[in-house]
Amino acid sequence: MNYKRLLAWFVIIILAIIPVFLLMLGKGENIPSDYGSITHILGQITGLVGMTLFAVTFILSTRIKFIEDAFGGLDKVYEVHGILGGTALILILFHPLLLVFKFIPESINLAAKYLLPSSYWSVNFGIIALVGMIFLIFLTLYVRRMKYHNWKFSHKFLGIVFILAILHIFLVRGTISQDNIFHGYYIYAAVISLIGLGGFFYSILFRDRIAPNSLYKIKSLSKRGEDVHEIILSPENEPLRYKSGQFVFVTFKNKIIGEEPHPFSIASASNSHSLRIIVKGLGDFTKNLSSLNVGDIVRVEGPYGRFNYKKSGKDQVWIAGGIGITPFIGMAEEMAHNPNIKDKVELCYTARKHEDLICIEELKEFESKNKNFRVITWISNEKGLITVKDIENIIKDLKDKEFFICGPQRLKMDIKRDLIKRGIEKNRIHMEEFGFR
Repeated sequence: MNYKRLLAWFVIIILAIIPVFLLMLGKGENIPSDYGSITHILGQITGLVGMTLFAVTFILSTRIKFIEDAFGGLDKVYEVHGILGGTALILILFHPLLLVFKFIPESINLAAKYLLPSSYWSVNFGIIALVGMIFLIFLTLYVRRMKYHNWKFSHKFLGIVFILAILHIFLVRGTISQDNIFHGYYIYAAVISLIGLGGFFYSILFRDRIAPNSLYKIKSLSKRGEDVHEIILSPENEPLRYKSGQFVFVTFKNKIIGEEPHPFSIASASNSHSLRIIVKGLGDFTKNLSSLNVGDIVRVEGPYGRFNYKKSGKDQVWIAGGIGITPFIGMAEEMAHNPNIKDKVELCYTARKHEDLICIEELKEFESKNKNFRVITWISNEKGLITVKDIENIIKDLKDKEFFICGPQRLKMDIKRDLIKRGIEKNRIHMEEFGFR
């Protein structure tokens, strides 16, 4: 059991409950029971809790190390970020709806006016913030063809939306909502504002200066099959300290590609002097990698993630699909250099066709250097998608093993589901969850 993660979730839940507790405490024994008052209080609660979760999402996007430690990896932090962001949107959507339900069905016209812009700017700020949040979340979830740098730039507008929401929660008490929300309301609003704005401004103004990073130069460029680029980076000064299997944010100082940071798994052994990344041309950014040149300057931020075999101490099964092999390459290299490692590791590497097996010769060489490391290949065009049953037929006993999975989302979820069905505890299944467009 990950107690740090439980504690982190406990803190988030407590933050979300605090305004509810203060609101109900302020009502005391005068908690209303009539329809209009109940819907009004529920509207206040959804707005307050939604705003609190909205603020927390900005903190989760900072990439601060202790937050990553708490959730067990930055990929897990972004999972929580998505959950809280979606929950905040739903609650904030219900906020105005519940507030106007008290007018229905007696006064439909009054309810409609309440949801439209008016002379009350406190309400207008809330309406603009809500519309802006819906639009930006829609871009995040549904506009898949949007170019990465445009998508990332659009996220900066969430800070503006949050500022408008702050104006709403500070001003609304003095106009439309004349009732006493709760004692200390403005203190609560100020704390939530500082949490959200602190996280937002840290991310856009200070993170690049404070986060662990180092300058590298492109040492060599090569192709590893169709649309697969291998990039070797050498440090210009002090290299980053990292573990194999982690990932970094890489910024190429190249006008054609642009200078947006992108996450890539490290494909070299822990703390190697040179840093190796292997990238498949999938999106707008990766398809332009051919414009890179030897000698280009690269900024590397990190490392992040907790995807490393040394955390286990048990015999392991690594399951890689396609480009998901990249974090395993560095881990396999490390095993090859340490033949005395006692843990037995079996790597199941699946790809559509033989030509898609990246670095397979290298992996076979690592296998020859360590008797505890075995490589198993699976070609899906010939045998179909690999399943846990297939893995079980090859490896036999899966009962007491640790599992590491990286690859397409469908592969990861199918394998995880079937492992759990076979009685494998969730804490023995480790997945690299980090994805980007």
